[in-house]
Amino acid sequence: MNAMDNLELKKIKENPLYIREIENPSEEMQLEAIKKNPFTIQYVENQCEKCKEEAVRRNPTTIEYVKNPSEEICILAVKSLWNALKLIKEPSEKVVEEAVKTKGWAIQFVKNPSEKLKQIAVSKDYDAIKYIEDPSPEVQLIAVKNHWSAIKFIKNPTLEAMRTSVKEDAEAINFLPNYTYEDLETFIGDNINVVKYLYESIDVDMVVDILTKKVAEENVDESYLLDFIDLEVLEMNKVEFIKEYGSKRAKIILVDSMLSI
Repeated sequence: MNAMDNLELKKIKENPLYIREIENPSEEMQLEAIKKNPFTIQYVENQCEKCKEEAVRRNPTTIEYVKNPSEEICILAVKSLWNALKLIKEPSEKVVEEAVKTKGWAIQFVKNPSEKLKQIAVSKDYDAIKYIEDPSPEVQLIAVKNHWSAIKFIKNPTLEAMRTSVKEDAEAINFLPNYTYEDLETFIGDNINVVKYLYESIDVDMVVDILTKKVAEENVDESYLLDFIDLEVLEMNKVEFIKEYGSKRAKIILVDSMLSI
């Protein structure tokens, strides 16, 4: 390094923006400037590979100023900061996938995402489904299995998606856009706690009919039965109801619950 280079390097150390004044700065000069201010890479025409990586490593948003970034550098950017994806022109499939794996919300920056990519997105973040137009039944199901509240973001959920969300949390009934009377019967059969969210408007006779069938099942679900017993909004003699209509298993669960009090 000659005296002039030493002088310019010293000036860069004092003020990294000085690199704008240098034509074709050396790798050492570029690195010195970038270490102090990674955004100085935008002023460098002859960007070295090491400098590109250093800039992105220090601040992923500098990917916007990297000339012809390699796939590896793009992946480095999106793994560090998922929304750096929007700053990359024509990212490869691998770069896009890595971004979505980092944060499902990254799918909002993808044009015409594949089914696989949509599934990755909602597996990572259930609410990424709000960025997916007309999600397939499979994508819906993955999202609500990840968290029931994904149902809030689905305009036209399938019956299976609705049932899955209701099974997970009865509160989901408040966010279902459209369902039939028959669907409601199914939801109550899936989770009796649905009743407490709809009690003011629900047909109590329908609920009793469903419960009569449920408690009579030989393999009645224990958690369902216990939820029924604990459901305060249903003002009925639940002990007598199970004694009269319940299967052998239902009666055993009832006795066990009474003994545990």
